Amino acid sequence: MACVLPQEDQIITELPGAANRPPRILPGIAEPPTREYRAQLGANCNRPAFSVQVDDPNLTDTIRANWFIDPNERYVQDGAGKPLIRGNPGTPIGAGSSVRLVQAPPTFNAALQLFNDGRKHRVEVVVTDGEFIESERPDPQGGTQAFLDIVRPAVRLPSGEVIPVAAYRDEYVWLVEVDTLPCP
Repeated sequence: MACVLPQEDQIITELPGAANRPPRILPGIAEPPTREYRAQLGANCNRPAFSVQVDDPNLTDTIRANWFIDPNERYVQDGAGKPLIRGNPGTPIGAGSSVRLVQAPPTFNAALQLFNDGRKHRVEVVVTDGEFIESERPDPQGGTQAFLDIVRPAVRLPSGEVIPVAAYRDEYVWLVEVDTLPCP
C-alpha cells in the first residue's frame, strides 16, 4: 500500500544570501601584546605598532576601524581634544584568509604623544563590518546627544523585496602610559 504526497507547484526563486556573520577581534594576537603597556615615544625609541587581527567569515566584507584615546561613553569627539582616528580597512593575512590585520594609522603615535601626563589612558580600537555614522539619541535632559552607531545597507532582491542586514562591531582596549623621555 502506498500514498501519494501532494506536490507544490510553486517554483523556488533565488534564495537570499547567507546572513551576515559578525567580525571578531582575535584575543592574544594584538600588538602590543599586553593590555597594560608603557609606550616609549621619546627620541631614539622604537615606535609601538598598535594592531589587532580580525576574523570575519564574510570574505567580501570591508572592515572599518576607528581608534580612540580616552573615548567618552558615546564614542564621539567630546570637545576635550580626545582624538578619534580613522584606521585602515584591514589587510588579509593571506590569500582567501578570513583574518585581516588592522593597524593604527601613522598619525596615531603623534596623537598618543600628547597624553604624556604619567597616567594610564584608555586606547581602544572599534572595528565593524558596517559603516560608522554619528547618530542622535534622546538624553535625560530632554535634548539629544550624538553617539557612534554602525549601519549596513539593506539587500534588494530581484523580486524587489528588501532584506535588512545587521552590522556588527567588536572592540579591543589597552591601558597605556605614555613616556616621552629619550631612549639610549
